[in-house]
Amino acid sequence: MSKQTACTEFTVSQLADHLVGSITALGGAAGATFDDDPGKPVEARIADLAQPALEAWRTRGLDGTVTIGTNHPPATVAAGILSIEFLVHAWDFAAAIGGDVAVSEPLAEYVLSLTHKIITPEGRKAVGFDDPVPAPHTSDAVTRLIAYTGRRPVPAA
Repeated sequence: MSKQTACTEFTVSQLADHLVGSITALGGAAGATFDDDPGKPVEARIADLAQPALEAWRTRGLDGTVTIGTNHPPATVAAGILSIEFLVHAWDFAAAIGGDVAVSEPLAEYVLSLTHKIITPEGRKAVGFDDPVPAPHTSDAVTRLIAYTGRRPVPAA
């Protein structure tokens, strides 16, 4: 839990708490309610929070806007952010502990396309992303996604 992640401001434990916050804020915007147990193992905790968030979005749909704090983004943006959070942070966790993330190319391409729409150059710093790092255009979509978020997409050891 104390290992550093690719997010320079987060250890594994801190990244888990960040992801919990993202899931509950974004899922709550769709009407989800949560019963968080911080004592659970990270994987179970995240899965148990993700389930009601995803179910709420499936029920709510993507029309209109939602309220997150004082912001009122389009529902498509809020749901898209949740997809980005899941995949990018899955990679962060795996890289920190020496694992790997198996993601289908179509899913990774979809999340990458959302990322290009949602993470604008001017908004990048405000949401904690470093400048993109170079990745060959022939790289798989997960590698290009990770590079776009400012992480070095080196294979997990």
